[in-house]
Amino acid sequence: MLAVAGTHVFFTAGVVFGWASLAEVLANEGAFCNGSDCSGQAGGFALIFTLGTLGNYTSNLPFGVLLDRHGPQLCCVVASLAQLAGALAMVAFSLGSGYGFLAGGFFLLGFGGPGIQMATFHMAHLFPNYSGSLIAGSTALFDAGTAVFAVFYAVTQALPVDLASCWAAYACIVLLWPPVPFEAPAEGDDAPPLKPAAAPAPPLPPPLTQQLTSPPYLYLICFASVHICRLNFVVGTFQEQVGSLGFDDAAVVRFVGLFGAMLPFGFVGMPLIGHLLDRSSPAVVFALVNGVGIATALLLLVPRSTATLCAAMALVAVGRQFVYSTFFASLHRIAGPNSYGLLAGLGNLCVAATGALQPVLTSLSTDYFAPWGLYAFAPVNLLMIAFELLLLTQPLACWQERAAKAAPAAQSPAVSGGGEREGHTHSRGAGAAALRVALLDDPR
Repeated sequence: MLAVAGTHVFFTAGVVFGWASLAEVLANEGAFCNGSDCSGQAGGFALIFTLGTLGNYTSNLPFGVLLDRHGPQLCCVVASLAQLAGALAMVAFSLGSGYGFLAGGFFLLGFGGPGIQMATFHMAHLFPNYSGSLIAGSTALFDAGTAVFAVFYAVTQALPVDLASCWAAYACIVLLWPPVPFEAPAEGDDAPPLKPAAAPAPPLPPPLTQQLTSPPYLYLICFASVHICRLNFVVGTFQEQVGSLGFDDAAVVRFVGLFGAMLPFGFVGMPLIGHLLDRSSPAVVFALVNGVGIATALLLLVPRSTATLCAAMALVAVGRQFVYSTFFASLHRIAGPNSYGLLAGLGNLCVAATGALQPVLTSLSTDYFAPWGLYAFAPVNLLMIAFELLLLTQPLACWQERAAKAAPAAQSPAVSGGGEREGHTHSRGAGAAALRVALLDDPR
């Protein structure tokens, strides 16, 4: 079941973000060209990619509601059918149908992906001691899935295979879905007993309004929004940023190519973040991810330094993996099984809304601060650092509060052994914000 679910996520969840490779295939076939006139190709490609990303972002909420009300199996099947319809529309376009099939098909490919990935997150309930690693693995497969269209490009270039055949094969793959519900086996089943979680997270208050306004959830929304906004800004303006740092045109081309090759390999950070989510305290995880974000922005302030630029590229590549793994795993711990989908869907919509800031931030850096030369992008990067420092104050406050509470407990002769942990657990809620309590959960 894990293998099938992982394969499904790889081929569907983030496939539309590998658009650059598919665009190369379509360009070779003369898409959006009128004979030798391809002046409308760039605009057409931009529209198709926008439709795919729009479908990916907007489907989180409806699939989240479907997941909460009807379970992961139906959610996964409906999402797979949307993906299948998109693949068949792409087959039709490749066989000579109109551009409407290309637009509608790519939108559906983006629309179905989140429903499939969101459904697989529920498998973390089957293995609670490894829930962080499972969710991190799913996030890694999302990033790795951007290579699917690169395979299309390689196959159509090296073999006598056309694009329609690639889409037909893809349609067969997306028909796969795990054949059993993602539920814990009932007592008496043949499945081996599952090891219980070391310390189940306390549930959020049942009313949905309280869950939506709870400090832990709001912190997660701010956390993901700030980091994804920063990462998208770096990716979207990377060529301009490298040029502004004093590198010549040839170096800019080399760095852009290297950066594009590094991005799909962000999954290499999965073992680290998965291990920390499973075995370390949440405060450590949030401190690490916020620290990586701050370090990335600082490195992009250094002009004419190949070493710091390469380090920044590496941190950006693993940054998305770190952020989304932490977001979904933390949400899995604080949300109930009947609200996870809605909370995740709304959270993704909030994160996607930060895309509206990208043109403003880009214009500030390339136009308003352009006279600053080497430091034209410094104001926006410093702004991102400021927000991430604010996010970092929470895990730091958690450590300070934990140390303050541990000191009296260590001096008290009446508390020892298991009683010390129990006393710590019950006392830490007093006088502490709900967010800090959530981040102060005992290590798993």
